[in-house]
Amino acid sequence: MSSMVRMSRIRRHAVAGLCGAVLTASALLTSAATGTATATPSPSDAGPATTGPATTGTVTPAEGTAARSGQSAELGDLGRVEVVDGRDIRVTADEAGATLPRYSVASLDGTVSVRPAGETTADRPTAQLRPTARAEDTRGALRTTYAAAASTYPVKLSITHADVQSKLFYVWDRETWTYYAVDSDTEGASSTVKLPPGDYFSVALHMDWTQPSYLLTRTFTVGSAAKTVTFDQRAAKETALRTDDTTATRDDSAVWISVPGGDLAGFAGGGTDKVYVTPFSVSGVSLRLHEVLVKKGASASVPSPYRYDLTHSFTKTVPATPVVTVRASTLAKTVTEMRAPGTRTKAYLQTAPALGESAGVYVGSAAPVTGSVTEYATPGVTYSRLLSYGSGELTLDLPDRTLPAGTSAGETLGAAPSQPHRSQWGGSQRDSGKIRVSEPYAFGDAAGHTAVDSRATYAYQLTSADGATYAQADGLDVYDRLTSTSLPSAQQTYTLDQTVHRRVPYSRLSTDVHNVWTFRSSYADVGELPLIDARLSVPGLDDYGRATTGPVQIRASATTRDQDAATPGTRITGLAYSTDDGATWTDLDVAADGSATLDLPATASFVSLRVTAADDQGGRLSRVITRAFAGPAPHGDETAGATRISHAVVNGGKRVELTDEPLQDFKAKFTATDPSGIASGDMYLYKGSYDTPDAVLYGTWPATCTKTGATTATCEAHFAYIHPRFSLGRNSLAGTWKLAAWAESADGTGHADLHAATSASVVRDATLTANAAPEPVTKGKTLTITGKLARADWETRGGYHGYSGQKVKLQFRKKGTTTYKTLKTTTTNSSGTLKTTAKATTDGYWRYASPTTSTTAPATSPADYVDVR
Repeated sequence: MSSMVRMSRIRRHAVAGLCGAVLTASALLTSAATGTATATPSPSDAGPATTGPATTGTVTPAEGTAARSGQSAELGDLGRVEVVDGRDIRVTADEAGATLPRYSVASLDGTVSVRPAGETTADRPTAQLRPTARAEDTRGALRTTYAAAASTYPVKLSITHADVQSKLFYVWDRETWTYYAVDSDTEGASSTVKLPPGDYFSVALHMDWTQPSYLLTRTFTVGSAAKTVTFDQRAAKETALRTDDTTATRDDSAVWISVPGGDLAGFAGGGTDKVYVTPFSVSGVSLRLHEVLVKKGASASVPSPYRYDLTHSFTKTVPATPVVTVRASTLAKTVTEMRAPGTRTKAYLQTAPALGESAGVYVGSAAPVTGSVTEYATPGVTYSRLLSYGSGELTLDLPDRTLPAGTSAGETLGAAPSQPHRSQWGGSQRDSGKIRVSEPYAFGDAAGHTAVDSRATYAYQLTSADGATYAQADGLDVYDRLTSTSLPSAQQTYTLDQTVHRRVPYSRLSTDVHNVWTFRSSYADVGELPLIDARLSVPGLDDYGRATTGPVQIRASATTRDQDAATPGTRITGLAYSTDDGATWTDLDVAADGSATLDLPATASFVSLRVTAADDQGGRLSRVITRAFAGPAPHGDETAGATRISHAVVNGGKRVELTDEPLQDFKAKFTATDPSGIASGDMYLYKGSYDTPDAVLYGTWPATCTKTGATTATCEAHFAYIHPRFSLGRNSLAGTWKLAAWAESADGTGHADLHAATSASVVRDATLTANAAPEPVTKGKTLTITGKLARADWETRGGYHGYSGQKVKLQFRKKGTTTYKTLKTTTTNSSGTLKTTAKATTDGYWRYASPTTSTTAPATSPADYVDVR
């Protein structure tokens, strides 16, 4: 799951994750590609900003803000840390749901450090988020720590009785809680730090890929000499949160230690691996646990129907058995309805507890993309929440939630139409002589939850009524903000035109959003622009955002930003629909409440919506959402213009043979042509039907289209970090998959969308053994050849299980020859084992060979040589 952390102005949080992490602060400043990021205070209007192309105006950081979006600090080839939305730091590693190395994270005197677990800075840089001002403590007071000016002595910190591949040490003075940095990148299990005399509390974090994690603690005193402090791994005890539901198991976890003053050390994104902690009793120090439990056997393709969100704190004392079991009947309970963006995709629900001090970590689990999930949570705990779709680029920001014990009313997430919503931090701003344009939240749901899609591209144009253009740019990403040139001081009427486009594998809806705002503004109007916001809902859509034939009700409402609530004057002035992606429109009769009814024809595959609104201050809005929801007709292949796709191939035309191991990968590609060239393309794999597939696999990153001629490009996608247990989770998904592929022309007039550009065989890897006995054997005597045919199990924690009822060939190759001959065929029994006999005639090699099946790869055993005497 993606694991993320949110940091507010009062409380700070830190996290490490399997797939990625988002560290949220009110503003953050990164150094591009340096491995560091710096946190600073920012004004409340901080928003997305970066550098980028513009023909009029500039795409720059907002003046007076401390954040620059779009810059990043690299974590080597595993990903990067980047500013998102001017207030978030995202640690991105790969596709959501893939099993990746965890990240170790610490927040120390305001500096947040992020590093892939199991590695040192020699392997890849550590990303750090450093404050330029003093950090707030848990009471909101500024805290400044000073190291004592005294003689220091070398203290060797060493983890014992452990196979240490990587480690991190943290040390605090127990009286002042001053943090002392330790160089943990030395090889081996030890590091050295120089400390003045005093009493200390120290933590050793030891966690490696696919191994249990250890959070070891020690208290010690430094006198007037050097010393060695050991952390005995054998003293650590397993810590866990459990329920009386025997079908539930840990899916993701976060464990960290919090000390006075706001520092924390620990890790998150522990996944299913066990966590061990040294019991301790230290005043002011707490151990925090946050775990998500799901039904055993759940996966990204087969999510759990329920989710346990459990939080517990051991304050001051961690007992000898730090395991807590809660009864499900004492927890908060609610049912959350989930909606898909027009197709079956993957979804991940992530939560972070707010515990009243500087700690809180997002951990997540796969969620049903259609239907519902029953959520159980520790009552009285406030959780921040996120819902991500597909490969993680589309994320809904959900409101914090605190549930009491017992059953609470549920909610619906992700309902179509996907549409723009004003950010809770505000949108585009007027700052005296300039306007800073920022409208990134284009893909929220019908309930009003904001969302961004980082694959979308944005175009803006800001003009005045007299035809002057003050800002214009296209090809921007979601984090870019456009700053105008200097504006007239007198009040003017302006038009802001925004176009947002996306074509992504995880959504068929809201492919294009076009907003045209008209508003009045002058030099004196400092603050948010008075733009009109509209909200659309379409009751009665199914879980995929599809409507049936017949009457469909459209509901619309509108408000103006920063307008006097007593005299709003904002109203819906028109609604229209299109079933041909906006080529033609039909106006609807709008009732006084902003609603309208359309009689949807059975031939409609998609329905686009156009809404207009106005207010009493001269403001107007025209919004078009292309493919706002789906209609009853099937969605077939599409070809517009001269764009064509050919020569699609998966894994070089070979079978995709998946073992039970993580970090598997393969590639797919196709050729695209158009007279104007190819702008972009992508693809994904699905099992079953196109409309309602049984499972999907996305490329870890958007496909790359490489120009091979004036009109031709090769588009390639990399399907990486696949772990069949978590990515697929069902053996029944082995078999034939299809590749959906699309491409768009360089001039924007053509595209091709093929639902089955090619097919691929995705099968379970197989193993086969053979043993001929006795050895040596007398000529003419009988040899018994035993063996076992097994195949990878995608449903368990790993391993190969016997493949029963399969025809397997017994083969022999005479010594000195190169060709095997098939002597007979035998059949595996219920456990996959083989046993047959043959007469020994000459020295040679015996083996078994199993052919491929529709679900399983072929296998040939290693040869067993027999000496015949």
